[in-house]
Amino acid sequence: MQTMSRRTYGQFCGLAHALDVVGERWTLLIVRELAFGAKRYTELADALAGIGTSLLASRVKQLESDGVIQRRLALDQPGSAVVYELSDAGRELAAAMVPLAMWGARHQMADADAAQELFRAEWLLGSLAADVRRDLPDGLNATYEFHIGDSVACLRVAAGTVSVTAGPSPTPADVVVSAGAATIAAVIGGKVTFSEAAAGGDVEVTGDSAAQAALVTMVEKSLATR
Repeated sequence: MQTMSRRTYGQFCGLAHALDVVGERWTLLIVRELAFGAKRYTELADALAGIGTSLLASRVKQLESDGVIQRRLALDQPGSAVVYELSDAGRELAAAMVPLAMWGARHQMADADAAQELFRAEWLLGSLAADVRRDLPDGLNATYEFHIGDSVACLRVAAGTVSVTAGPSPTPADVVVSAGAATIAAVIGGKVTFSEAAAGGDVEVTGDSAAQAALVTMVEKSLATR
C-alpha cells in the first residue's frame, strides 16, 4: 500500500500507473543498480553520484512503499549491515527496463562521451546479458571478464543462466574482453557487430577459444534477432 503522497496522472491506464511509480528522476537508475544485486545505502549513493542524500533516501523509501525494493540484514557483511534488493515486482520492472536501455543505446548515445560522464562496465553488460539469455549454447559454463575503459565487470554463464557482477572475477576468467565504452555501446546499439569491432582492433579478446566463439555467437545472434 502506498503511504507517501505524490502527484499522479489520474488515468486508468497501466502505463500511467507505472509512471506514477517510476517516472521520478533517478528512480529507474536505483532499480538498475539493484538489478546487479543487493546493495547497502552507501553503495547506492556511490553508484549514483549527484543524486544527493536526502533525495536518495526519499526515492528508496517510496520504492519500498511501492513494493519495488525491500530491505534485509546481510549477515555476511560487517555489523550485519542493512542492504536493499529488488522484490519480485522489482525484478520484473528491471527486465522491462532493458528494451528502454537498448533503445537509448541505439538512438540517444551518438553524441555521448564516456570520458565526460560517469560510467560503470556493468551498466552496458546488463543490457547485453538480457539479450544473450535467449540464445545460450547448451552446456556453456564460462566467465567473461570485460575491461571497458577503466571499469571492470563480469558476465557469467552457468546452468542456462546469465549474471552480471561489478569488478573483476575472484577466480581466473575463461575469457577477457577489452574495449572502450563507446565500442561496446555501439555493439549493443547495433551500429557494429562484435566480430567487426574485433577485426578492426577496437575489441581485444583473449582466453579459451571455445568460450570466445560462444560469446561471439551469443552476442551476434541475440542482437540480430532483437
